[in-house]
Amino acid sequence: MKYWNELDQNIFFEKIFSMPVEIGKIALFSLQIENDQPSVGLGFDIPEFPDILPKKWEGKGYNTCRMGIDCHGIRELKIHNIPLRKVFFVYITKKNDLFHFQASNEISLIEFEAKFISLCDPNVYINGSDDYFF
Repeated sequence: MKYWNELDQNIFFEKIFSMPVEIGKIALFSLQIENDQPSVGLGFDIPEFPDILPKKWEGKGYNTCRMGIDCHGIRELKIHNIPLRKVFFVYITKKNDLFHFQASNEISLIEFEAKFISLCDPNVYINGSDDYFF
């Protein structure tokens, strides 16, 4: 998979980005694991910013897009060293009806297989010049 737009539940995402958004760098801010379902939720910022802002977002100085994914039917979950304030590089592939998700950097790894991965609605906020992608 090359673009976030290829995942399910991307209606609002498609409305605020006029072009496909490439899967790549993320700044992870949350990781939630539910073992009774089993599911994993990740919340993160991306370096891209929407080019079609809803009226309520216009003129407010927003400069960062925050979004996430919900992943269900998790198998083979691996987590190694979750650091603070580090950028991850994400790769998602699909083979035999399973998604393979990998987010890694020089010291950390989050990896699993999932039956379903869907996008969570994006939001925007004002990020300082000392944060992640600036």
